[in-house]
Amino acid sequence: MKKCILTLGLFALTFMGTSCTKEVQKDNTLKVLSWNIWHEGHSNKYGKQACDGVIGVLKKSEADVILMIETYGASDKVADSLGYYHRLLSSNLSIYSRYPIVKTYTFPDQISTFNFGGVEILMHGKKVRIFDTWLHYLPDARCVPTEKSEAEILAWDDAGTRDDEIRTIISILKPFIAESDSIPMIMGGDFNIHSHLDWTEATKNLYNHGGAVVNWTVSKSMEEAGFIDSFREVNPDPVKNIGTTWLTAADSLETPNRQDRIDYIYYQGKTIKATASQCYDNYLGKQFQFEGEPFFYGSDHGFVLTEFSIK
Repeated sequence: MKKCILTLGLFALTFMGTSCTKEVQKDNTLKVLSWNIWHEGHSNKYGKQACDGVIGVLKKSEADVILMIETYGASDKVADSLGYYHRLLSSNLSIYSRYPIVKTYTFPDQISTFNFGGVEILMHGKKVRIFDTWLHYLPDARCVPTEKSEAEILAWDDAGTRDDEIRTIISILKPFIAESDSIPMIMGGDFNIHSHLDWTEATKNLYNHGGAVVNWTVSKSMEEAGFIDSFREVNPDPVKNIGTTWLTAADSLETPNRQDRIDYIYYQGKTIKATASQCYDNYLGKQFQFEGEPFFYGSDHGFVLTEFSIK
């Protein structure tokens, strides 16, 4: 989780990407991966193996589009290693694409590029809009006062800025939402808070939810704006698969290990459908066995990988 917010004065740009060296198979499948890599894979602690581990996982995933959070100095190295088009939206957010990036969207007069921005890619002649997101880390998602009422829990959460940030983002996206049936839209990232689809009656006594059922503001706002949570759509039962992407053990904070899901890939549009989705737990400072190969894991977040069919 990031400890500060930077405001960078980037203006909306429209331009073609740099040359892409990857062979592109012509089909209707788009694999999207969202990952907070934690200060470029926490390279200040783990060194070169941190970024190398990130790149290894990304290559093995065969993701067509990558939404990265806490990119910092890794942007060019990741893009060059993959041979992908890419946009560094801010020191925090970057997007990589197997397909040409034909537009870049930033909204510096409304929200910092540290928090939000996006691109439009051209996939075999089809436009797809993709947005990367980071919402503030406070109040800390691990510290939910589960002994309180739902109204008090929501007041605790909304005392921070995430509710205002998501409302601003949804307001910004209204013109894109209006066009999403013709130009599908994907929005992922580190939202730093839980989902109402996870904190249900069925899970209230599981995962250290403390008996709480909560209609979390951010996820409800996304749902009300027409967005579909791709992981929960494909894995509808949170009892069987909570989808952990964040663990208390990531640092020294003494709170119950709730196996939290705070990283998401949302989407909407008539021509797009999630066909597979998985959340991968974090293995901070350890070897991560992914698709039969070991990779050093330097992040405190797991990642989300969703496969879409686009007509």
